[in-house]
Amino acid sequence: MAAARQRRGWATLGAGCAAVGLAATGMAGCGSSSPGPGVTVSGFVAALSHKDYAAAASLVDAPPADLAATYQAAATDLGVTAASYQAGAPVTKGSTATAPLTWHVTIGAYGPLDIHSTVNLHKLGGRWKVVWGPATVADQLGAGDHFSVTRTWPARAPVLGANGASLTPAGVTVGLVGQRIKDPAQLTSIMVAAGFPAGAVASAVHDAQANPTQLVPVGTIPESTYQSLKTAAAPNLYSVGGTSFTGGAQTPLTPDLGTHLLGVVGPITAAQLKTLGAPYSATSRVGQNGIEAVYERTLAGTPAVTVAVRDAKGTTVATLARKAATPGTPVTTSVDPAVQQAAEAAMDGVAPTVQAAMVVLRASTGQILASVSRPTATPFDVALDARVPPGSTFKVVTSTALLQHGDTPSTPATCPQTITVNGQSFHNFEGEAAPNLDLATAFAVSCNTAFIGLTRSLPPAALPQAGALFGLGTTPKPGLGVAGTSVPTPTDANQLASTTIGQAGVVVSPLAMASMAATVDAGSYHPPRLVAGAPDDTAAATPLPAGVAAALRSLMAGVVTGNGTAAGAGLPAGTYGKTGTAEFGAGPNPPTHAWFVGFKGDIAFAVFVYGGGVGGVVAAPLAAKLLSALPAGA
Repeated sequence: MAAARQRRGWATLGAGCAAVGLAATGMAGCGSSSPGPGVTVSGFVAALSHKDYAAAASLVDAPPADLAATYQAAATDLGVTAASYQAGAPVTKGSTATAPLTWHVTIGAYGPLDIHSTVNLHKLGGRWKVVWGPATVADQLGAGDHFSVTRTWPARAPVLGANGASLTPAGVTVGLVGQRIKDPAQLTSIMVAAGFPAGAVASAVHDAQANPTQLVPVGTIPESTYQSLKTAAAPNLYSVGGTSFTGGAQTPLTPDLGTHLLGVVGPITAAQLKTLGAPYSATSRVGQNGIEAVYERTLAGTPAVTVAVRDAKGTTVATLARKAATPGTPVTTSVDPAVQQAAEAAMDGVAPTVQAAMVVLRASTGQILASVSRPTATPFDVALDARVPPGSTFKVVTSTALLQHGDTPSTPATCPQTITVNGQSFHNFEGEAAPNLDLATAFAVSCNTAFIGLTRSLPPAALPQAGALFGLGTTPKPGLGVAGTSVPTPTDANQLASTTIGQAGVVVSPLAMASMAATVDAGSYHPPRLVAGAPDDTAAATPLPAGVAAALRSLMAGVVTGNGTAAGAGLPAGTYGKTGTAEFGAGPNPPTHAWFVGFKGDIAFAVFVYGGGVGGVVAAPLAAKLLSALPAGA
């Protein structure tokens, strides 16, 4: 029997005459002084049900040495998760008898199945013994044969973006065949230059040389890349000795999508197999992260399953059962491929090792049009999962609280270079100071001390309550796990001052801040939406209080014009925004994250650069690149 993974034990059937139906003509019943063949069949069934193969062998005439191994291998080859036996009434003819035997099994990949066989017996010295052979296990099983369960998965359903565009277009899997490799060093160099990770290439070359006739997969490239290789100057990935190309695979539209939001498909791990269970097997390929992982069963469907008997050469002798495949169902998202590619191009200006993110939303609906996280090769999704201080971008929330408590953009304020609250000194990031200004100007130049002075009279709950109008303090449910945000209620004047400028315990994600900007643009908070049918996909919008959205728009307009902190960032006319320079860490001069959030038309966005420095200098120009690259009508 072919070896396979060890499965869980079989369910047992109690011993006894009732188990085998001792009603056959000419057969003695239980307790008879002349036991008939039914007693032997009953004992044989009871022993098999309890996996007591020694007891089963004691009822067999000349039992084979591998009897126990045969039954164990049968269960393993089939992937049996539960089993019981049931024997019919024996039919006696002189010194021989036969009894039908049904093996009721549950196969992990297939489900319930009855396997039929015949127990042959003959009478020796007044006792009935089983005449055992492979057909005692299954009628179709012969010497040297084994069971086989074959899974054939349907083509994986695609992940779709806006207007039905595929985010997982057809690709070509690149593999290596060891016996075709002529120059391993050249092959390695070309594959790494083509974008395959050096470690993966080295491993694949090693495996291919160790198994020269087998195809060792390395990775998948877009169909367009494959076509360009065929016409490129040699040597290239297509022409170098040892490569093999197999079409039909799906590949993420962009590497960033594959690493983060969308995810990739790869070989199943032991942990994934334990979680997913049937009908998956050790050879399955499953979603490794992102949407591909969360919606694995939806996208994969279920495989066609064939339960068969094969001979020692692997030839099918008999087919016991077949089950048709169930095609996967596409998962539809709001991602717009053109916007996604524009956002990725804008973020290409960030150093490749720096953590950064850009999220783009449709303000009127909350739909996520693009989500970019860098570095591309790092699995942590900065755009959706980061929990970082928002710095001065939080002044949108602070201004909302002030507006709700009677202030207006023209409310007078003062902007000292520093302000002290209960002995704690707060300063303006660039040391700016102005004796007289109003709320609108303080917002435009992002004066910390002015805002701290203005919020001294606010009740402790004012800022968390204002944040809630933008969805802050909650965890959205867009169809993919995202980080929650927090705006704690200040417990003293110092915490109120820190919260006012987006520090203290305030933590947000780039997604949350893009949603905040979208709320100002639309005048209502729409929970961010990504996957069609997800909990927030049909959530109702929550309007901002009367007059607040218009006032905030006027404040954000001042940031990108005149003396505003983003005036020199090259943002196109009609852009509204807010910069942020968020301190983190310790020390007298802690490092700062660079932020810029805003909107133009129906497009809202957030840009974040971890440790990037000044928001208006670093993050705002990235937003300008995005807006200039967006397709018409986006």
